[in-house]
Amino acid sequence: MSRTEGQGEITPEQLRQRQIHNYWAGDLSRRVYLMRRQRKAILDNCRRIVVVGASSDPSSRSYLTIEKLLGLGLEIIPIFTDRESFLGLRCFRALREVPGKIDIVQIYPDGGIELVELARAVVDKGVTTFWIEQGVAGSREVEDILANGHVQLVEYESLESEYLKHVPFPAARISMARKDRKATKVRERMSKNPATVKPDDGLKDAIWKMDHGHFRHLPVVDEKDKLIGMLTDRDIRLIRPSLAFLNKEEADVQLWSIAVQQAAVFDPVRVKPETSLKEAADLMLRWHVGGLPVVDDHENVVGMITYTDLLREFVGHE
Repeated sequence: MSRTEGQGEITPEQLRQRQIHNYWAGDLSRRVYLMRRQRKAILDNCRRIVVVGASSDPSSRSYLTIEKLLGLGLEIIPIFTDRESFLGLRCFRALREVPGKIDIVQIYPDGGIELVELARAVVDKGVTTFWIEQGVAGSREVEDILANGHVQLVEYESLESEYLKHVPFPAARISMARKDRKATKVRERMSKNPATVKPDDGLKDAIWKMDHGHFRHLPVVDEKDKLIGMLTDRDIRLIRPSLAFLNKEEADVQLWSIAVQQAAVFDPVRVKPETSLKEAADLMLRWHVGGLPVVDDHENVVGMITYTDLLREFVGHE
């Protein structure tokens, strides 16, 4: 048994605790080293990240961070209950709807996120790491759920900063030209107040509008001028009577009998005036379309943005 100064004997357990304390006392570097090894182990094996609570505001911290993580070659899966796409990425409404293995669930906490329910969903999905961005910590209940489910909890850390610190990505892969892209919105390059058609309008009238307006995309609107579909020259070519089987007069007669709703695509991809040109370009590539209708908060058509507008923007910068 050991003795304390002027005190009685101490137990083996007290001695062990004192040895542990002495080992760590004044040696913060050991703890920092172990934490860094833990972070590096997480990030070395991570390529698929689900993001919860991000903002769609291009000037927000979460938006900027996600852009940078995409630039690092990571697969980002956004969770939004009110959006179909974000930065050209498909959105899911809930974590449980995301297919496949998930490495990290990254949370930008606000008052609308129920961390306890999210922690349970993370355990059910077999996620490796529950990463809460700087600002908020998980409750004891969240910690217990994750610990019992063998999920690593990271708090008060920036995922972007940790990646740049621990994973040797080439700096050249991170775009530094975002300032120019951020400054240009769809509203600055779109064609305003475009021509539109109704579902019951004749296809012949739609073709006349395209020919005389020298454009290839027509938004389809309902009686209240709300967007419901899109008609393109490609849609028209697919349904137009073939002159291989009919003469021109017969083809024109058939064309008069075809309504816009028989050729148009309904519930099209759309953007808002405040959408960035980069996101608009990503959507066009993702959905293989040459133009996107621009709508306001009431789904009224206020413009059209096409790949030609994007080419003018980016080639003009060059």
